[in-house]
Amino acid sequence: MSNYPKDRFDDLPVDLDRRGAHRAPRSRGAKLASFLWGLAAVAVLVIIGLVAMNIIDNIVSGRAGGEQPAATETTGATPTSTPTPTSAVDPNLSLTVLNGTDIGQVAANFTATLEEKGWSVDVTDGADSSSYDTTTVYYPSDDTKAAAEQIISDIGGGEAVMSSEIAGEGQIVVVIGYDLAQG
Repeated sequence: MSNYPKDRFDDLPVDLDRRGAHRAPRSRGAKLASFLWGLAAVAVLVIIGLVAMNIIDNIVSGRAGGEQPAATETTGATPTSTPTPTSAVDPNLSLTVLNGTDIGQVAANFTATLEEKGWSVDVTDGADSSSYDTTTVYYPSDDTKAAAEQIISDIGGGEAVMSSEIAGEGQIVVVIGYDLAQG
């Protein structure tokens, strides 16, 4: 019932199983072949990705060329252990942490850091001034210098100054300055 004249496309054999101008539906075998090709492509891409990640991991960890870490040879001798350095954390010291800036919660944050490292902080407060540019760790005598240097290491900076006027015997005073408060 169309307004077009009849032509050669109107008389198609029935056995072609076509639907309009489209191709015939695909057989099960053709569908399975397409699925298997897709599965093979995914498997190849996964393998390539794993190989690439292994190469990248070896480069990042310093084992270029995939070389394995050297195996230790057993000779029957007892291995000597390297002594671990002793910590300068002294639980008998009285620590005072002061905020030498106008930035809030600085002393509290550094107190938490020191306590995580094993120090016992007795006083957390504000300093006499909020204009300390450099973090300073005051210690009273040579006996506590190692502890002061350990505190500097634990908080990530500052300078150690021996002053028995600021830090009494058995006490260390940490004044946090802008150098660490802003970092």
